[in-house]
Amino acid sequence: MKDLFYYVFYRASKFYKSWGENNNYYISGKFSLFLAFASNILFLIGLFCYILGIRYSIQIVYLIWILLFVLSFFVLNENRYKELAEKYKDEKNSQLKGWLVFAYVIGSVVLYFVSLFIY
Repeated sequence: MKDLFYYVFYRASKFYKSWGENNNYYISGKFSLFLAFASNILFLIGLFCYILGIRYSIQIVYLIWILLFVLSFFVLNENRYKELAEKYKDEKNSQLKGWLVFAYVIGSVVLYFVSLFIY
């Protein structure tokens, strides 16, 4: 699971770096990762609350966003990106994997917003 977490960070950062964001590409990558991760957590909380028949408050959403925002400063940095770039420099099917990571990030956010209308 940890490798998947780091791989999504690497691919998101690599995407921003290829778009010409030379200075802060790893920051954009980690916020994309935590956006998807927070969306997944909030979707699961919403599903759990829907099953139990309770409603969760907006404070839980704020708490998850703030917690993951602060956590993002301590977990991932530019040195970690460089280590991962060295590890994955000769990977096979990198374009397909990049599209899968893109689909994961976008799909997580879309799934969360769809779940807001359902619950």
